[in-house]
Amino acid sequence: MACAVIRIDQLAMPFGPRKPMNQAALIQALCDDLTPTISTPATQGLSRALLIGGGMALAAMIATLGVQPGLDHGPAQTALLFKASVTIAVAILALRSLAAMARPGAAKVPLLPGLAGVVAAMVCAGLGQMLVAGEAVGGNLVFGASWQACPWRIAALSLPLMASLFWALRRQAPVHLQRTGALAGLCSGACAAGIYALACPEQSAVFMLLWYGLGIGMATLAGLLAGPRLLRW
Repeated sequence: MACAVIRIDQLAMPFGPRKPMNQAALIQALCDDLTPTISTPATQGLSRALLIGGGMALAAMIATLGVQPGLDHGPAQTALLFKASVTIAVAILALRSLAAMARPGAAKVPLLPGLAGVVAAMVCAGLGQMLVAGEAVGGNLVFGASWQACPWRIAALSLPLMASLFWALRRQAPVHLQRTGALAGLCSGACAAGIYALACPEQSAVFMLLWYGLGIGMATLAGLLAGPRLLRW
């Protein structure tokens, strides 16, 4: 029985001789097959996450606490506008810094100067209220009727917001995970405080500075602790 021996190079002959591909040609061939993608700005993705988490927090707040009456006029409306202005300002400052931290190499956006300005404005407003009210009602301006529950409610409402932000951040490439988590917590806490203001009957700037600030601080601490675990690549 005759055995046919076929060389491997003869098998390739019908397809033509093959030339060895050098490194430059291989890289060029891989680059030619790339499909361009549209890069979404970090701020856009984070803002979308805030809307989703904010909607969940708002629904939870309405279901459990409701909305205080009289928000469309009088002192309650003035207090709500003040609370909304402060919390939105803090949330925007935190969001800008967070968007810069979401991608390596992006220019850092300073947070402390703007945050210090917001706190200074709240201190001035609180001192003005204390001077006008006098010592007789000074304690009510500080503690109100809900100081024990206020920080915990804000911290609880920040959880769906923080979860949405962390989900959006995992699609980015943050490097400093603790700082990124803390900024996400700060942004979530500020948004949660603004949502809680719809149900909170307190009208004192001092109350907001202390107890809203404590609730936002609790959310910031939670983000600081969770960042290295949940944002790790």
